[in-house]
Amino acid sequence: MGVFALVRQRDTYLIVRPRAPLLPSGLYGLPGLILGAPSGDNLVESQLRRALLSQVGLAVAELRLVGSHAARGVQGGSGDARLNLIFGSEYCSGILNPQASELLGAEWMNGSDLFRAGVPEYLLAAVRELETSIAPATPPAPASTGRFPRLFGKQK
Repeated sequence: MGVFALVRQRDTYLIVRPRAPLLPSGLYGLPGLILGAPSGDNLVESQLRRALLSQVGLAVAELRLVGSHAARGVQGGSGDARLNLIFGSEYCSGILNPQASELLGAEWMNGSDLFRAGVPEYLLAAVRELETSIAPATPPAPASTGRFPRLFGKQK
């Protein structure tokens, strides 16, 4: 089973160019891994978080399932069918640092750039699901304090 992360930061999504593609997506893909162990408590979440840190140097918020598809395995020349799960999340922390040993590159792309780049339909469907199921993180609007701003909680 493959597990992959669709990471959103504001109105852009993290897309990678893997050295060895794990997804049937041509030039573009998502950070993730193929699980070779039986399922256990939080195995998918912990392994996917670890893969994100090691592949691109980023930490994410809560992971939620936003897409899945079945595909023929492309790793190791195996022709077996494999289920790929795509988990969506908001960017939390870290500096984008794609590891050259695993990735040719990584970049943030907005929805229209994804469409123009020709990413597969399953990825566009996961983006649509993420946009409708998880509200984007926005900083709270500053509270109106009347005519003068508050400094250190006291009115001047």
